[in-house]
Order: sequence, then structure tokens, then C-alpha cells
Amino acid sequence: MSIDKSDIKHLCNLSKLNLDEDEQSVFLSQMQSILGMIEELQEVDTGDIEPMAHPLQMSQRLRVDEITEFNERDKYQKNTEFAEDGFYKVPKVID
Repeated sequence: MSIDKSDIKHLCNLSKLNLDEDEQSVFLSQMQSILGMIEELQEVDTGDIEPMAHPLQMSQRLRVDEITEFNERDKYQKNTEFAEDGFYKVPKVID
């Protein structure tokens, strides 16, 4: 893929950049260099290489799952008059 001065002007217009001719020339050469590197990468044969999810073979160390909070519903429901049969009574929200 090649890019020319008109493409740079179009990109500048889309991105609302006001670049003078010298800046556009620098930008053009940088874009051509980037596209050249992309073309090089696309030429590499990766057909026999297995894709990897992460570059390092690591396993995540997880802590032991321990219960830290206990069910104290009965204790809390004794403090309110709006509890019945293990549930909290609330005003009707939907008709």
C-alpha cells in the first residue's frame, strides 16, 4: 500500500490538523516508513507457529478461598420491624 500527498491532506482534513507543506512532507515520510514496516511484517510466514495468548508461560497464583463473612440475617432482622419470614418488606414499586 502506498500513500501520497493527497492522502496526507485528506487525513489532515479529517483530523482537523493544520499542517504546512514541510510538516506534511515529514508526516508523509513517516507514514510511508510505518506502512513499509507493516508490509515487512505481513510477508513473514507464520503458518506453522501456534498463536499464543501471552508471551510468558505463567500461571496465576490464587489465594485459598476462605469464608470471611457469615450469614447474620437473623441478627439484622431483629433490629427492624420491616422483616417477615426471613425477608425485608419494602413499599410496592411496580403496579
